Amino acid sequence: MTQTIVAQYQWYNVRWFKRMAPVYDWIEFLVASIRTRAAEVHLPKGSKILDMACGTGAQSIAFAKRGFSVVGVDLSPDMLARAKKKVRSEYDVNFICGDASKIDYPNSYFDLSSISFGLHDMPEEIGLAVLQEMKRTTKQNGKIVIVDYHVPENAFVAFIGNKIAKIWESKYYDHFLAVGLEDYLGKVGLKIENKEVRLWGNAQIAICINAK
Repeated sequence: MTQTIVAQYQWYNVRWFKRMAPVYDWIEFLVASIRTRAAEVHLPKGSKILDMACGTGAQSIAFAKRGFSVVGVDLSPDMLARAKKKVRSEYDVNFICGDASKIDYPNSYFDLSSISFGLHDMPEEIGLAVLQEMKRTTKQNGKIVIVDYHVPENAFVAFIGNKIAKIWESKYYDHFLAVGLEDYLGKVGLKIENKEVRLWGNAQIAICINAK
């Protein structure tokens, strides 16, 4: 991954989500139940959770509501400003503005890591680097949870879902959909252990085990 790709992505990301931040939560109702479902993991309260590309914090807070200690990372200060407004005193959650492909946490620090509707908003090179960082910072045999788009088997449903998503999605969306999540995971040595398809097949919750 070259510095040019990183610089271009960071420039694009900050500007794109500055525009999206005011309206992002208006479309959150479409995936709110998916985020809740993704947070239903069997871990003791207080377990350390990493939420990459956390945006306005919906997935991070879904984990925090279940009593977990959450770190959310995102490049966009505008998205994080909205995330911080959602935090209640009973939530153990910390939001960090920074590059999710390189975070300041030691190896095997987190019990579980997640990225929710984030990979499709990145160039593939960045997405793979983020997945590698999730592997590095998640404990051996810990879960890595990925929530993102999925192509339905029904062609008509896929067509409608694509047209709706294209209303708000970034320029990286088409590539992610064409390549597919399994291809990304294969390139970083992750395998889906369990997959749940939601939203009429247009979204997926994929759970991998970090075998290191």
